Amino acid sequence: MAQPAYLDVYNQIKDKILQDVYPALSFLPIEPELERTYQVSRTTIRKAMKLLAEEGFIEIRQGRGTMVLDRKASQNFNYITSVTESLRNQGYHVTTKSCYIDKLVPESPIMQKLNLKENQMTVRVQRVQLVDGQPICIMTNYIPEDLVSGMEKEKHTFTGLYEFLEEKYNFIIDSTDTTISAAAADFSEAQILNVDPGFPLLIIQRTCYDSYKRPICVDKVRILSNRYKVQITTPGRNK
Repeated sequence: MAQPAYLDVYNQIKDKILQDVYPALSFLPIEPELERTYQVSRTTIRKAMKLLAEEGFIEIRQGRGTMVLDRKASQNFNYITSVTESLRNQGYHVTTKSCYIDKLVPESPIMQKLNLKENQMTVRVQRVQLVDGQPICIMTNYIPEDLVSGMEKEKHTFTGLYEFLEEKYNFIIDSTDTTISAAAADFSEAQILNVDPGFPLLIIQRTCYDSYKRPICVDKVRILSNRYKVQITTPGRNK
């Protein structure tokens, strides 16, 4: 059974907003133009607009037009918080689509970041996180095995890793070292995140330290660039 026309228009416009065809803070085309583009009636357009407004994608401003709202989650890097916590703080419903935990000897760059000896094992946590039911990021975390004994046997019910480590293993994350870069999604990443290969991703790589400055976790997060932004406040210029 075919879905109502307004739902079809709603889905098409929502997809264009998420793909930045209609970027945040821009105005959608006026109603007559939307009617021509989607070959539907004004009533259908208005029903689609109402649904988009109710879900926070747009704001209908009388006499000014329909503005696309900025739905990117913001992470404040002046404080220690995880991507999951940042998304929650923005009011998003965050769930884990899939999680796989195993043990392995990591590659050399991870070993160096964690100050591991040769052949020392880590617990690796791999997850796909959803925001409001849509995939937004791929997370991989490495933790020295001796700090989280038996974690690979845990039922994978947690969503926020930092919270889990604090509650289960008494972790205290005192400081972090974070690098942010950009990359194009490869085929596998694109399939997982439901975007086209080459779609821009933010890559957040972080090392977490305890109060003794010992590295206790290395994170790599690949997140859709059109759904996330970084907030950094600095007190002064370093010449």
